[in-house]
Amino acid sequence: MIGWTRDLSPAKPGFRAAPGVVGASARAAVHSLARAGTAGLAACRGEAPLHGRSAWAVDQFCDRDLARVAPCARSINYPDDIPELAKQFPPGPVLYTGGLENYPHIVAELARTRELWGNTPEVLGRVRDPFRIRAIFARAGFPVPCIVPHRDGCPSEGRWLRKPLRSGGGLGIRFAQPGEAASPQHYFQKFVEGPPMSALFVNDRLLGVTEQLIGVPWLHAGGFTYCGNIGPVVAPLHTALISGFVCEQGVLGVWGADFLPTGTGPVVLEVNPRYTAGFEVLELATGTRPLSVANKRRWEQDGHGLPPLPIEYSTVGKAVYYAPHALAFPHSGPWDADLAGDFDPWRVPGFADIPDAGARVEAGHPVLTFFARGTSPADVRERLQSRAAELDTLFQEHHA
Repeated sequence: MIGWTRDLSPAKPGFRAAPGVVGASARAAVHSLARAGTAGLAACRGEAPLHGRSAWAVDQFCDRDLARVAPCARSINYPDDIPELAKQFPPGPVLYTGGLENYPHIVAELARTRELWGNTPEVLGRVRDPFRIRAIFARAGFPVPCIVPHRDGCPSEGRWLRKPLRSGGGLGIRFAQPGEAASPQHYFQKFVEGPPMSALFVNDRLLGVTEQLIGVPWLHAGGFTYCGNIGPVVAPLHTALISGFVCEQGVLGVWGADFLPTGTGPVVLEVNPRYTAGFEVLELATGTRPLSVANKRRWEQDGHGLPPLPIEYSTVGKAVYYAPHALAFPHSGPWDADLAGDFDPWRVPGFADIPDAGARVEAGHPVLTFFARGTSPADVRERLQSRAAELDTLFQEHHA
């Protein structure tokens, strides 16, 4: 047995298989599929209904709030065991999330037996190459960061970052030492000041922009670790122009670009050619449903999907709380309300990515995610920080 599973009930005869979500963390995308109403779309097209739920999932956590809405399996040997774990679920399409863009061979293996709701391995190879992406935007006249090939050492002048070629969630990024030796797994990028942001697209259409929380001390995250998103925020000038140059590389569907706003235009740091963590923030804040177009062919034909729902427009933030010390997750807490009652994908949860009671979480590892709704990005940030302080107090009594 490669991993362990929950509720792997097979599809009943005559039922269309639900789509699958695979990646380091699947919960956000599963909830997005529920908001997209894939079952309702199937009925409108005269197809058989989905079997019970909106999706199944394979990820590294199989958290409680994921397991209550989707059959799921935990990846123990991530990402190598994902294709084998996916075979336990009924045939049907698969959507991949964060991390797997760095492993095109895993995506290719999934695509051999399932319809791929995402970009092909060939496209991943093009847009995940930092040197290629920099050249594309430089030719288009965008400001670009200076980068040094992995065969060369770090320059002795200026501030530089050492970044892994297989980047994800900011892990492994740090400031480089002047003259530091080269590494075949890393490259050097000149540090650029600015608030980190993420532009989110459906095909070539800009859906919105979120502010990223990176290395936030009150979330106990070090370095350049991803900690969350707040949005929507006002899109800086020329942000929408990013899409044309990325889509020329074959990118389709939902995808994102991390950038820094500057006086001369956005400095694109990275292209994430798949569903990103910021999408659920925009969905909950504005009622948009980027995954409402339920297959890749429809993505190619119509990037607009369904119109936004008539919900109250607001600002929403999500934050990832990292363990300040090794802890055993409590058996009960303020997250209990998010595990009770009927699941409503349009309710902004208090907490998400909730571990099993008693689960051990090492210092510096993610514990859970929490949300806040407010009137502005500053208001939401304040609410998130207040909630983080409450968690600090709560987890003081739960050392492992």
